[in-house]
Amino acid sequence: MSVGLLTGCNASATGGPLNAAGGVGSGTATGGSSASVPGGSSAAADGALTASSAASRSSCGGKVTDVRDVERLINEPVGCPGALNTFWHGELGDAWTTPRFVPYRDGEVPDDACGRQVNDPRVFADNALYCTLDDTVAYSVDFLNELAQVGGPTYPLFVLMHELSHRGDRIGGNLGVVTRAEENQADCFAGRQASVAHDAGRIAVTDALQGALLFYSLGDTRGGWFAQEAASAPDAHGTPRQRAQAFAFGYLRGSSTCHRIGKSQTGDVSF
Repeated sequence: MSVGLLTGCNASATGGPLNAAGGVGSGTATGGSSASVPGGSSAAADGALTASSAASRSSCGGKVTDVRDVERLINEPVGCPGALNTFWHGELGDAWTTPRFVPYRDGEVPDDACGRQVNDPRVFADNALYCTLDDTVAYSVDFLNELAQVGGPTYPLFVLMHELSHRGDRIGGNLGVVTRAEENQADCFAGRQASVAHDAGRIAVTDALQGALLFYSLGDTRGGWFAQEAASAPDAHGTPRQRAQAFAFGYLRGSSTCHRIGKSQTGDVSF
């Protein structure tokens, strides 16, 4: 399984990609945060995904059973129970605006500022990222399909939750103090979103357990030299234990725990 996350396109710690050489780490494209994993069911998308601003009974879906349900959950308007826009509006109020999603296929570059800046399809293959240059979340449809094949539809959902967490941290002015802390904070907020989705009946408890396993598998091992990598390095992500623990803390505890993780100079998540 290969996993990749790109760091923010503006070379700041506002978002990072998932990379794996046995784990997950941030990518190298300046200006975006991303993630990549294998597996998948079919996903749709030949255009940017957006969500309407007000919920109606017909606009809210049910339990996530396939990748199309994932796309629905991330696009549902504020007011739909368990929807990601509902969660982030609750965290940030009207500062949270409907995100713009940019799907693309492997072999292409996303039609956003990060894609235009890097213009190398290899960087974006099997990936997902938050681009700080134009406030977009791009993802490889092939990557989401791979993820779903490996762990079911909530695997791609958790990756997108991670990317939206980078956006929420940026909008709320709650960026991690170093890259590793920022990434672990995003994992924690992915757990927070998963908890809210579970409480609304959108995902099962077993899905949340799978989420901890996913982030553990994406942990940054770096071939054994993890201890030599500074927490502020552009590619720094948490260890397998840190990533799984951050997701679990987000699921079980409040947002203040995630913000505390973001303040760790070493990226540690133990309290």
